[in-house]
Amino acid sequence: MFKKKTVFIVGAGASKEFGLPVGAELKNAIAYKVNIAFQNGYDQSSGDKKIVEAIRLMLDERGQRDINPLCQAGRIIASAMPQAISIDNFLHTHAEDYDLVFMGKIGIAASILEAERKSNIRADDNGINFAAHPDVWLNTFCKMLAEGVQLSALQSIFDNVAFVTFNYDRCIEHYISHWLANYFQISQDHAQNLTKTLKVFHPYGQVGRLPWQGGGNTVKYGAELFVSTLPSIANQIRTFTERVEDDTMLDDMRAYISNAEQVVYLGFSYGQMNMELLTIADCSVYKTIFGTVLGMSHPNVNAAQTRVEQSFTAKGNQWAGAREFASAGANQLLNDYWYHIV
Repeated sequence: MFKKKTVFIVGAGASKEFGLPVGAELKNAIAYKVNIAFQNGYDQSSGDKKIVEAIRLMLDERGQRDINPLCQAGRIIASAMPQAISIDNFLHTHAEDYDLVFMGKIGIAASILEAERKSNIRADDNGINFAAHPDVWLNTFCKMLAEGVQLSALQSIFDNVAFVTFNYDRCIEHYISHWLANYFQISQDHAQNLTKTLKVFHPYGQVGRLPWQGGGNTVKYGAELFVSTLPSIANQIRTFTERVEDDTMLDDMRAYISNAEQVVYLGFSYGQMNMELLTIADCSVYKTIFGTVLGMSHPNVNAAQTRVEQSFTAKGNQWAGAREFASAGANQLLNDYWYHIV
């Protein structure tokens, strides 16, 4: 169990351990899906057929028929992906173009939901096969979380932990609920209710809420995609521009970061816009910083460290204390610094 207030900042590199796409992989998946074209004006020759079905259904509900503007927007996205830092950056650039933003979001939603179905932590009727993939960071996190915890103390297991995830997937909530059920031998309902008490911020939204979370459009982790719900799921995704609209969520998120004694960055790229989102306005707690910098050059590591320091500079005071940045993956960092973090 965590004795210090700890916030985990989770980027795409962390979900990579579960088989989800990152960086160029995600851009390529989205480009393939939204590159919609037809032969002879009728027969679809490229692009995702479920996305086309979803668009047609959405337009029918609006009394519209012409899908060509949206298909054209999809082809523009596909052609621009090799140039884009990320799909998020591209959509931020074109924030005022409804068709481009919508097609980007629906491409993201379809790609992430498909990746969840193929991920190594999907569950069957018996739950997740933990033995098949023991060396993933969420397993190590849960072991840290459960260390020394008895069944009678389960209600407070998440008291000192929160997550900020920049990923659209639901790996964290899905995995932890199944882990608790299996390890503590409690019902899935009990485990899900416990997991509801874990604070997980999704500043850019997610591909639907899990059925047990309730509210909004719900999608089971690993479920087959229903074209009727795809547009509404896509609309739960936020762009860089849109995320600033939820001031209450952002204030709550920054308050958790401000009050944390430890901040742990896992699979995070330290991108400038994301670091600005994490910047706190006030603080009174010095923080120990841990972060993965796997595959980053020495100059970029230095720049990332500077960005982290700037995000913890509030009213002229620097609140980032001891810092440990490791050229390691998320699971390796948690194992290497277990005794320091817990």
